[in-house]
Amino acid sequence: MFRTFSTAAGAFVLLLIPVHLLAGGPPRLCLPIDGATAENAQACAKRVADALGKEVMSASLRQNDGQWYLMFNFNRDRVRLADIDAALQGSPCSVPRDKLRLFGDVILEVDLGKASADRMLADLKGVQHVSVSQSKLEDGVLLVTLIMPGPAKTARETADFGQSAIKSAVLRTSEDSDSAAKFHDLPTYEALRKVVEKHEASLTGLRWDCWGCRVLGCVAVSDADGKLSKTGRAR
Repeated sequence: MFRTFSTAAGAFVLLLIPVHLLAGGPPRLCLPIDGATAENAQACAKRVADALGKEVMSASLRQNDGQWYLMFNFNRDRVRLADIDAALQGSPCSVPRDKLRLFGDVILEVDLGKASADRMLADLKGVQHVSVSQSKLEDGVLLVTLIMPGPAKTARETADFGQSAIKSAVLRTSEDSDSAAKFHDLPTYEALRKVVEKHEASLTGLRWDCWGCRVLGCVAVSDADGKLSKTGRAR
């Protein structure tokens, strides 16, 4: 009888756990932060956690290679870069657009205007280490999902991401992929913005969706780790 009760109780507990946790854990977002110090890091992380709600877990700021990073797991439908900006408004901390190199997957929010979506998507596909997964119109905004190399997707490595030097990480599009990349090989926010603006459209934001146990977001890599050309691509 005790075994029956334990089995039933265990099943009930499993029903309470979000589906993303059952799949190995929620995704982990990583974003460079400027203006952070050892004194204000905890307060900045709390601002984000409070603004995004209970679906955000383990929010913290930590240093890696001299750069501060905001990191947190999230179990909400999506997180927008604009949400982070709003949460940090009025604090010394901010997300520096000019430093961002994107990895994993991201959704571009594009105000297309009168631009040709097909031509713009064709140019985005030509950016090194970028694959265009899908695009769709939602409330007048073109959402473009990009897939780029990212860190390992195992639950343990996802939780530990950022504890060792980021610039030494090896990234792959998939776990069985033969091709590898370093962070300084990845596209910058500015490079993607220029592709969009070339077609007289506007990159109005970034967002990340919640699915699977993986690390995604952006890093800041110094020129010493990968010199940038005038186009914003690694040489």
